[in-house]
Amino acid sequence: MDCWVSLRRRPADRAHDMWDFDGPQPTVLLDWNGIPAIEHTSKTGYMWLLDRASGESLWAYDEVAVPPTPANATFQNPWPTQPQSSIESITEQQAQALAAGYTAAPLWTSPQPKTMVFQPWGEGGMEWPPAAYSPRTQMIYSHSRYFPGGYAVANDAATDPACQPGHTTAFCGLADFLYPTIPGSGVHHGVYGAVNTVTGKVAWTIPILTTAPDSGVTVAGDLVFFGDNTGLFYAANAATGEILWVFDAWTVPNATGGNASAAVYEINGVEYVVYGFGGNPGESFALGDAVIAFALPSAIAAAAEKTAAGKAKAK
Repeated sequence: MDCWVSLRRRPADRAHDMWDFDGPQPTVLLDWNGIPAIEHTSKTGYMWLLDRASGESLWAYDEVAVPPTPANATFQNPWPTQPQSSIESITEQQAQALAAGYTAAPLWTSPQPKTMVFQPWGEGGMEWPPAAYSPRTQMIYSHSRYFPGGYAVANDAATDPACQPGHTTAFCGLADFLYPTIPGSGVHHGVYGAVNTVTGKVAWTIPILTTAPDSGVTVAGDLVFFGDNTGLFYAANAATGEILWVFDAWTVPNATGGNASAAVYEINGVEYVVYGFGGNPGESFALGDAVIAFALPSAIAAAAEKTAAGKAKAK
């Protein structure tokens, strides 16, 4: 069976990923202008829409030149160009307002002897929380994170624990690893947002100012649902991003931050939205363990009345 392997069919050596820009966010299947398509956004924050059958990009993209690599860091030679989608991104792609002595690295900069601050890096951009798509709005909904990381080249791989067998090699050869807080870079934060797959533009964003977002986004009807690490759970207008309802999980015993993904189901004519509030060790103020289901009181009452009427009629 023939199948497509990669978007750009690059030479194998172009897979040299020095930034941990893998793609943890699950893909989304959708129809785009009548074409069966697959969507994915990696930690870079760049979104790709591909023809599901051929793997060809349905949106234009550029091969941009990477910043030059200094001679004293030549063991980290990137491919001279990297792809950037023309679909507008909801991700901040460079660290801002750093303290004196810290330099923000432009995207695709190779690690260098001097410590530089990367945004995004291994913490995203986009992380594992899933995105969602609505055929009503033709929009993709997702979180996005501002979570800078800093590091430099280490020249003694023999003593670097990350280079030894049995350990992750993602950061082999790197030193002065700054995590989780970069001086002057501000509080971790991000947005939940929508990207219009017809125009390729950001339709709306909702800022999350106190923690880096860790919740999946769920779309149901004309609403999108998501949580944040402070314990707030939101329902927003899928078309405009207007927040229509907010629930504070701290009002329920043992419920804390929101970093799950909502599920939507129906029982006896009543639609429910269920979400897990357990927190995230790196971002939430406390950890907990609670699963809460929500439904409209009027719908529950109507279902109860219908059940009672049915029982009465049976008698």
